Amino acid sequence: MRRLLPLGAAAALFAVSGVASAYCPSYTASSSYNSHNCGVEAVNGTNPTPDQWQPIFALVAQGPSVWGSKGPSVSDIGQGCGNPEPLHSVAARFPCEVLKAIAMQESGWKQFCVPSTPADQVGGASRTIISFDCGYGVGQVTSGMHAGESPSFDRSRVASDPTYNLATGTQILASKWKATNCVGDNQPSIVEDWYTAVWAYNGLAYVNNPSNPTYSSSRGVWDPNVGGGAPYQERVFGWVEHPPGSPAYWKSVALAYPDPANVGGSGSPPALPEPSCASPTDCSNQRQVHTSYCFSANPGDAGTAGSGGTSGTGGSSAGGSSSGGTGGGLPLPDAAPGYDAGADGSPTGQHSRVVGGKSSGCACRLGSSEPPSGGAPLSLLMLGLLAFRRRRSG
Repeated sequence: MRRLLPLGAAAALFAVSGVASAYCPSYTASSSYNSHNCGVEAVNGTNPTPDQWQPIFALVAQGPSVWGSKGPSVSDIGQGCGNPEPLHSVAARFPCEVLKAIAMQESGWKQFCVPSTPADQVGGASRTIISFDCGYGVGQVTSGMHAGESPSFDRSRVASDPTYNLATGTQILASKWKATNCVGDNQPSIVEDWYTAVWAYNGLAYVNNPSNPTYSSSRGVWDPNVGGGAPYQERVFGWVEHPPGSPAYWKSVALAYPDPANVGGSGSPPALPEPSCASPTDCSNQRQVHTSYCFSANPGDAGTAGSGGTSGTGGSSAGGSSSGGTGGGLPLPDAAPGYDAGADGSPTGQHSRVVGGKSSGCACRLGSSEPPSGGAPLSLLMLGLLAFRRRRSG
């Protein structure tokens, strides 16, 4: 099955050129082109500006204990993996860098826009962005948004409220954190410790394994200005380091990467040591991990971009999503093969600790409900390819 070009790719390309993206699907419930049974009608609205998005991300990052009725409930997550902190339950919180990155990858920070497709929705008022497979809004929430589904969250608010939509997406991210093995000492405040959860957000399959031969073995940090093939989680991390050109988004953060030798050759990695590689393929050079700026006492100006960051010693990017898929972002139903997408970043994070030492075989993060998948890499790759059209499953 061919890969489908996501909206994130188009948004990234337009952002680089300084031109507003013209692609805006709205496959609303009443559209005659609604072939995937989207069950909620689009809602008219004006998309927040980048500056207006900043407090939304800041609020959602603090989790349900802070956002209260502005988002759905999200269960507690685990912290610690015995390296040295024992595993225990904590209220869910999320690195701003990860949330902004995934939202850029998925929708280009769009909740509303003037539809450019399908034909019976073109033009008119700015309204909810809805992919042809029923991904709604900035977080491309899909599961629960089809006709006949009854999710635990408020579907109408997913379509109408940017804050609620983004918060609903964290339900999925929290479930992936809990269902995957530890990275480092399993600290929600460490951006790099979300590596496997971000991978799982798009599909915990071999198609996103950094050792998959589909991707160049000499690639550096993925750069949206260059493109090329890379697993979903590397695209998200790459956007953190290479923010859009506008000064209203985020500062560059040069994240560390796990050693591919520790990741293994399947779609479900074991517990990983704290990331320390300077790029996905360069572990001779080292980087430190980063505490998310929104976990710090003084987060500073989240909306001021840096100079675009540096790929450090990891080399330049070369060559060649939503849970259960690998397209990343809003897919075009009839796009050409290949895809590019986006993620986000934030002000330069604090170097929390020097990376060293190997993680012992710690178990899954508290509350795991998904056992690691096994099987031959080819089987996993085929499952990943078949999952292209499965998006946003909790």
